[in-house]
Amino acid sequence: MITTADIMRLGFVSNVSIDIQILTSYFVRMTRTRFVLSMSICLLLPGSLLAQRSFPSPVIKLHDVKFKPADPSRHGAVKLGILNGQMSKIPPTLTQINSLAFSHDGNLLAAGKEYGRLVVWDVASQQIVCIVDTGFASVGQVAISPDNQLIAAAAESGPGIKLWHIPDGQLAATLENTHANVLRLLYTQNPNLLIVFSGPTDVFDSASGKLVVSFAGERDPVLSIDGSTLLTLKGSQIVLRNTREWAVERTLPKLTESERPVFLDTTQGLFLFEDFTDAHLFVAARTSDGQMLPDEKLSNLPKSWLDFYDFAAIDPQTGIVFGHSSGQLWALDLKSGKTCLSQQLNNVNGALSPDGRLVAGAFEPSTPNDDQKEAGVNIWKTDVLASACHMQ
Repeated sequence: MITTADIMRLGFVSNVSIDIQILTSYFVRMTRTRFVLSMSICLLLPGSLLAQRSFPSPVIKLHDVKFKPADPSRHGAVKLGILNGQMSKIPPTLTQINSLAFSHDGNLLAAGKEYGRLVVWDVASQQIVCIVDTGFASVGQVAISPDNQLIAAAAESGPGIKLWHIPDGQLAATLENTHANVLRLLYTQNPNLLIVFSGPTDVFDSASGKLVVSFAGERDPVLSIDGSTLLTLKGSQIVLRNTREWAVERTLPKLTESERPVFLDTTQGLFLFEDFTDAHLFVAARTSDGQMLPDEKLSNLPKSWLDFYDFAAIDPQTGIVFGHSSGQLWALDLKSGKTCLSQQLNNVNGALSPDGRLVAGAFEPSTPNDDQKEAGVNIWKTDVLASACHMQ
């Protein structure tokens, strides 16, 4: 097991000369789980100190089928996204994917799309198992129940949250959410309990659609890999609750005014958050006391021009970190410092399966259009990717 005593931070400046012996020594001390990483991923930039490899070809490509929207005028607004590595205004298209979510066992993958479309694939067979016209203009967050029986989706704009049966796509419930703009949907280990963040952090009974409990003033919820613990932010504190009785297990002091949690692993005793005060750094901290490791921050890290994040997550088996920056997926082996980068995907959505077996990235054409053959989801097996990138 990786221990929190192994955790270190990682930061480089591509235009600063660093003694190779010092750098080598630094990597020898580096282990799987201690790091700070700029969203701009300076290791991947020209002039970086380490050789940078590219992702191999994906083992799976998933595509939607050609379709005509029931109401062509019902779609989301023009939004900021990534085209050819640059922030651009993206018009809504039939191919556009707004969110991705694996099932708990990694067998299913869901995508929320424009024109209110929701698609669920069986990853192994690469076949679509469920298609839903949600009635939303645009689908934002999605989540699959742990028993793979239900798919939940939220409108990208507005309070709407609905659940449908898999695979028949029949409406199962509508949640009584009254807060606009759902930012996160998370299923607990209980297939009837769905965590919703849309102002407060609420827990709904997905069978009845009724509110079970609400945590007023608590935001940015993250569920641990094993589903046992919920982490939220409340004022100047980090709150950790168990998901059995929702009792508070401990509170920790926030380290910055603008941190946002993105990942929690209670088994290893760490969580990751994005720190906006340091130009979008991903930071590792201990769940025991909330302190970064090490406690002092590194300076002169490259600055990111992006003002949003997709995801960062650690493969629990290999310790490799996967994340997203500027329309590309990346992988970082914290033992060796080796990095790997996907091709430009022209999309800002990615996901790591809970068991760490698969990493997925939505891709779009470089010029927005409605051709389903030019868009979809690339999936890599993480062990194959690690081998091809010489990380393991």
